[in-house]
Amino acid sequence: MDRSRPFRGLLCVSALFAVLLIAAPLADAVERTNRGRRSTGDDVRLNLPQAVSIAVARNLRMADSRLAIAEKEYQRREAFSDFFPAIDLQYDAVGNRYRQAGNIQALAGSHDSRWAIRGNPNTLNAVQSGLAWDPDYPYRIDPYRSFTMTATMTQPLYTGGKLLNDYKYTRLGVDYTAIQMEVNRQDLILEVNEAYYQLIQSQKLLGVAEEAVRALESLRNQTMEFYKAGVVPKVDVLSTEGQLAQARIQKTQSLSDIQKYRATLNLLLRYPQETPTQVEHDISYRPNSYNIPNIYSVAAGNRLEIRQANISVDQAMALVKSSKADLLPTMAVQVAGSRFNDDWNPFDPEAVNDWRVQGILTWTFDMFRRRETVKERRASQARAFVAREQLVEQIMQEVKTAYEDMRRSESNIQDNRAAVEFRRESFRINQERYKEQVATYTEVLDAQRQLSLAEGDYYISLVAYRINQALLERRMGTLRQ
Repeated sequence: MDRSRPFRGLLCVSALFAVLLIAAPLADAVERTNRGRRSTGDDVRLNLPQAVSIAVARNLRMADSRLAIAEKEYQRREAFSDFFPAIDLQYDAVGNRYRQAGNIQALAGSHDSRWAIRGNPNTLNAVQSGLAWDPDYPYRIDPYRSFTMTATMTQPLYTGGKLLNDYKYTRLGVDYTAIQMEVNRQDLILEVNEAYYQLIQSQKLLGVAEEAVRALESLRNQTMEFYKAGVVPKVDVLSTEGQLAQARIQKTQSLSDIQKYRATLNLLLRYPQETPTQVEHDISYRPNSYNIPNIYSVAAGNRLEIRQANISVDQAMALVKSSKADLLPTMAVQVAGSRFNDDWNPFDPEAVNDWRVQGILTWTFDMFRRRETVKERRASQARAFVAREQLVEQIMQEVKTAYEDMRRSESNIQDNRAAVEFRRESFRINQERYKEQVATYTEVLDAQRQLSLAEGDYYISLVAYRINQALLERRMGTLRQ
């Protein structure tokens, strides 16, 4: 009888149980991986408001803008703290090889516990024990070391307006940075609009290219049948193949543009680059009410860069006043309290206190340099004023250019729509005529090429109108979507 057989059976059962224990987590991991792949492969479909809100919430440029505001706010608080007194603490510990008479003089007689004579010199025990001797310094004074704790409080009283103008400069810096955050937000929204509509344009042009490929393939097959029947020469087939190749090249270009603009949109939304983001094709024409001269007044009242320019002028004036304050004397009061001891703990009850109040008047007579500094900052303030005027003129020119571009693309929509209808009907007629051998292949190819160009121009004008309208709103400072 084989006694090892039960053990073998038990070993097989144990091995099978171990395999099941290992396989279950592996199967679960594979299932989770497959679910992740399926979720990654799902298209992310967005409309324009959703894309804008995601970009504003996730893009790192907005996070950097918020950090810049926090940085300027801390600088404002730093300048504001200069109005309050400054307190300095100093702890000095000194050890000397030889005893210091100054330490003895400072501490002797300050407290009853610092006896000058120890013991009774009239008793024999005192003489025998050495306690009858009068020491050179009071009892419990260490003349070889000293410790001093000093607290000094300095409060500025008059600075000629320097502290006030420095604080005003930093406060205006907070306002400037807060406006810059909104400027960055509008720039980001404009970039999202451009990437969004350019992606739609590429997908529409891809549809045009695919339609052209199908039409040319049908024409190529028809031409091949005519060639086999001896109705048309081989050059007709070759010409059709050549234009078909051009249509396929255009299709490849559109596919490449789709990937490029999708990558740009994913970057703005902070999606992984391989995310198959899809957008809703909303490029239907909707008229707007923008007109001249209202666009100029809207830009003057809403363009944030003008407000920033005004703040820059105010900051330059604050710097001028701050530099002028350097020509005047400054006054401050200083209160200092100290505690002196021969022990490391200056708060020991036997330490000695001292305090003083000091008025400080400071006047630096470096007049030549400081007067030139004032003149330099006055020139900078004048340049800031000129820069603001130049900015306003440039903004009005940008508004005018954006408005004309929008009007041009708007007028092209109607013309291109009519051209598409005409070219489509022309292509259909030429196809029918070619089937009846009334028209030549060149007429059909030219009609198809003109139809593709007209359809492409139509979609381009629709997208250009949307982008130019967003650009006009950005130039006027009203792009908020």
